[in-house]
Amino acid sequence: MTETSWDHSVDVLIVGSGNGALTAALSSYEMGVKDVLIVEKSAEIGGTSATSGGGVWIPCNRYAKAAGADDSFDDAKAYLLNTTPAGAVPEEMVDCYLRNGPKMIDFLHERSDVRYETLEHYPDYYTNIEGSRTGHRSMEPARFDSSLLGDDVKRLRPSHHMMRLFNRIYFTQVEAA
Repeated sequence: MTETSWDHSVDVLIVGSGNGALTAALSSYEMGVKDVLIVEKSAEIGGTSATSGGGVWIPCNRYAKAAGADDSFDDAKAYLLNTTPAGAVPEEMVDCYLRNGPKMIDFLHERSDVRYETLEHYPDYYTNIEGSRTGHRSMEPARFDSSLLGDDVKRLRPSHHMMRLFNRIYFTQVEAA
């Protein structure tokens, strides 16, 4: 075995540049850790989150509530527990996700320019399962003026080719419906 020598150290190292990674980087920075490094193996930023359009599934989020959606922690929990293999995910982890997912969306809304739009007509995958909903748990990023990114816009991973017209005009899930 050879000794590894490092030429750089940081307080927080983020591997990847998808939704989760960039949210972790922002959270670390906003909570006072200023020495944060993001490493990405690709020349493009966004990971599979960008390819999939950046959608997230967060029950009881601020955007769904603003739209008047009927949802509850208990129904979302029942849905998750009934759609994952028994014992595959500890129940306390399901609770943690459901409690903190909406807080994460609030954090992004309050501390960044990230905005989501609730998807009223995007149902849970298994609508016949207890606790499912016919919409508002899934969200997609709101449109933004990409010219604000300057030359960095060229580094963004494009969304899936089925979400672009003539490979240039991007559209949302709502617009695709």
